[in-house]
Amino acid sequence: MKKVSIILALVMATVSLAGCGSAEAASENQQGEAGVQTDVESTLIEEEQTAKAAIPNYVYGTATLTYAEFYSGDVSNTESYDAVSSATSKKFEIFPNMNTDYVDETTNAEGYSILGVKNVNVAVPEDQVDAYAKLNESFIRTEETPSQYKVVNVEGDTAQYSATVFNIAATVTDAKAELLTGTNWGDYQLNILENSTAYIRSSRDDEGNPINADIEGVIVETASGLKVGMEHLQSIWVMPYEISFNIEADNSHNTRVQFDNISELSKLEKEEIISVTFINQNDAYVYTFDPVYVKPVYRNASVVATIDEEAGTMTLSGVPEDLENTTLSATYIVGKGHDAVRTVIYDGEFLGESVEIDAKALSEAKSAQTEEGSYSVAISSDNYANIAVTVE
Repeated sequence: MKKVSIILALVMATVSLAGCGSAEAASENQQGEAGVQTDVESTLIEEEQTAKAAIPNYVYGTATLTYAEFYSGDVSNTESYDAVSSATSKKFEIFPNMNTDYVDETTNAEGYSILGVKNVNVAVPEDQVDAYAKLNESFIRTEETPSQYKVVNVEGDTAQYSATVFNIAATVTDAKAELLTGTNWGDYQLNILENSTAYIRSSRDDEGNPINADIEGVIVETASGLKVGMEHLQSIWVMPYEISFNIEADNSHNTRVQFDNISELSKLEKEEIISVTFINQNDAYVYTFDPVYVKPVYRNASVVATIDEEAGTMTLSGVPEDLENTTLSATYIVGKGHDAVRTVIYDGEFLGESVEIDAKALSEAKSAQTEEGSYSVAISSDNYANIAVTVE
């Protein structure tokens, strides 16, 4: 009707400018004005009716989607999603919205595959509901219209999914992002550290945080516009402030899984990460921060360390010469997981081939434990991701 008002205003202005025209002319203008109004209103009504007829009526529900379907339209590429393979039969229920092929400990004694996301809100055109239900047997109708969803379009024997219609609960601009390299979970680990907010679960004691183990997905975005969708148990964890990823197929950092979507994850190398979006079933939280540079992995590096406990030294060989501002960290670890006992024996500059370690702390750590431990040693630098060191 805004168009009608504009046209009426123009007609009235024309009548006013005519000023002292004859009564007959004024009458003709009034009749013309009425005709214009009637024609415009009729046209707008027809356009509105046509537009409404083109909008399908939707039936809403939830469905289980593959990662490619879940991230469709939201990330740069979905072609290399397959499945994350877990080498353990544990943690299959750790994420309520993680879909796996787990059956039981016997069937999945050697592990299971993580296939996608459960309980995703979808909107299906009313005339395609039956066809979609046949294609995706997980589809369950719901009565209420969800605040966040993906639109489905059935074409032949396939279902196409739109970009997510997001319900952004909050956009946080004062959080800090830190990038660790060579961690236990992958080549890289991006930590989102909140300042004025507390939306993300970041400790085992946290309760009530809206971003928690119910999380459905995470999108990492770079300054160049690259968007990569992360997967459960290789990148997404029950404390979602930690986001890990590999850029190489080698999974020596995290032997629990075989990494998926490597071709897209590898594109993050040498990029600047500027944003992370945490996706829940009914809303999403966006975090923007100062660019975080993803340092490249030093390929084909083979660094070996020898520890002389009597002399209290650690000697390294095979250290690349082009590393800048190098530091070295060395930890003696007994046990696994959260129950492991860790003793730092060196953490500082690395300027030559050898460093003096805390031999006393190492000796005490070994004496206090009934089982043999292992070493975690890494070289850090300004220009490359951490390089893992093998202790002989």
